[in-house]
Amino acid sequence: MLHRRTPGSQHERSRWLLCSAFLILLDGCQPAEPDTPLEVYLSRTGAAQSIAPSDELKVPPVVVDLQLPIPWGTLDTLDLVNLSGCTVQATIGKRNSSLGRYAKPSQRLLLELEYLQLAPPCIDLLRDHNSTLANAIDAAWRQRQKQLPALIFNATLGSDEYRSFWLAPRAPGDYPVVSLAVAVSALKRINRHVCRWLSGDYQAQNRDFEVLLSQVAGGDAGALLQALHTQSSGVLAADPAVGRLQSRLTLVKALETHLASILPLQYRYWMDDRNDRVTAAATGKFLQSPPSLPQPCGIN
Repeated sequence: MLHRRTPGSQHERSRWLLCSAFLILLDGCQPAEPDTPLEVYLSRTGAAQSIAPSDELKVPPVVVDLQLPIPWGTLDTLDLVNLSGCTVQATIGKRNSSLGRYAKPSQRLLLELEYLQLAPPCIDLLRDHNSTLANAIDAAWRQRQKQLPALIFNATLGSDEYRSFWLAPRAPGDYPVVSLAVAVSALKRINRHVCRWLSGDYQAQNRDFEVLLSQVAGGDAGALLQALHTQSSGVLAADPAVGRLQSRLTLVKALETHLASILPLQYRYWMDDRNDRVTAAATGKFLQSPPSLPQPCGIN
């Protein structure tokens, strides 16, 4: 038989619901114990990683995040017909083409070096009869000169080739591995080229530079860094991998020092982590007598 609820029973039920809600809220204010649903959630989503620093070896930043933006300037508005008689006319035509605008960083650098080398004679030639055009080419030349460190970074430290140099394991179909001597020689020669370019000598051999970059990409610095990271410090003190890595790292650091003013933050963070790990790994004689860092333009 059904009983009709009285106002009193309604009041009792409301009081019971209010007390239940209060108890639930009170329980939620207590400190969370391990293995609570929140902890499980954090562990599954990876949000708890910010609580404690990770000991994982950082992967070099992807190239798209490192490339420095470099405006093209106003050379694309020039009427190339007015540059008749100037060798730089062909260079401007190449850099203004679709291939030039979408060239890889190393090719963009080489095009700008060619412009820096060929523009001054053209400026002198135009001064007498077309000062407006001469001033435009001169302004572009000065802009390229200021952009040169960023162009060099994009083509070297911020490139796919230098990233491959530090990758471990290597990506499938990556550049073939080269010997220690070849990798070190390529790093040295690129550093010498950079020093010449930044000193005002803009000559460059396109094919030679591309070959050097591919040889750097074939270096195994990433594998050596990974080996140091995974071994104990007691083993590392006598491990020849430390010396092999230092021979490469010293040359990379020299270039980083020369381009220090324009290194992007993401690269700096990764660079500092890399250096800290190598220092921590290089115990014993390597810490007591660390390899001297050569001057960027003093590498033989």
